[in-house]
Amino acid sequence: MGEAARRANDEKSKVVPRIGRYVGADGGHALVDLGDQRVPVQFATPWVPTINEPVWVDSVDGRLRLVGPTSPKPGIGVVETINTAGTSAVVQTDFGKHTLIVAPTNPLPTSGDTVGIQWSSQPWCTLLIDVPDPTAPPPAPIGGGGTTRTAEFRAIDAGSTDRDRPRWWTGQPWSSDSTYGAWFYGTQIKDTIPPGAEFVALEFYVAWSRRRYGGSRFALHTDPYKAGIPSMGAVTEWNPNDGWQTPPNAEGWFGSLKAAGGRYGVGLDQGGWEEFKSLAQDGMSGALRITWR
Repeated sequence: MGEAARRANDEKSKVVPRIGRYVGADGGHALVDLGDQRVPVQFATPWVPTINEPVWVDSVDGRLRLVGPTSPKPGIGVVETINTAGTSAVVQTDFGKHTLIVAPTNPLPTSGDTVGIQWSSQPWCTLLIDVPDPTAPPPAPIGGGGTTRTAEFRAIDAGSTDRDRPRWWTGQPWSSDSTYGAWFYGTQIKDTIPPGAEFVALEFYVAWSRRRYGGSRFALHTDPYKAGIPSMGAVTEWNPNDGWQTPPNAEGWFGSLKAAGGRYGVGLDQGGWEEFKSLAQDGMSGALRITWR
């Protein structure tokens, strides 16, 4: 690379995307939990998330900007049911069902009506008088055949708790005789990968803090967010190297983590005394890279 090209490359902005959890606002800035740190983040758009919603945060040359949600926000839907008071409705959209507040209108929407959806701050819907024309079907893919997709899902939280009580005393996931370790991903995986998707590949990003005796017992757990003691599933003993690695039961993990699967995150169900990095130490710790068709 020539000197001029090197200078031009050095002048480019460095953008690092991260997933965090919105917990409120302070002085015109969003408050977002990134790993085990709560930081003020500049709003990049007028959209305001709901409390505890997973969000994308871009670090641009060290400045943090909240750029949007981690899951799609459809603008319209069809009312499936509405309560007798007309204040809450279950709305079917292209991206699943949502229970929404109903804005007071006359007339109120009923089952089968199309509603517009507003997601900022407090999600709500309102009856649409002019229903948009049906969306034209997408063109067939060039060359035909099944299309594969790859997405990277970064953990939004991580840590270790005692086995007999919820005490998240470190942001590092540990495997030891007295602890459960876990990485949490919110609902981003199930919101992205449909239940009928077919497995192609799954990798887990390993970020070691300290390797001691081996024999970490990896399992999938039931919790989208850090709260109580997560319930662990079937255990697989695994002693991976650093970086992107394929777990022994990758296809099984895929089936449990996608929509309609019963698991939300990756855990450590005891095992040898091993320590993995927290998200503050390495934002890629526990990331999942999944390919499906």
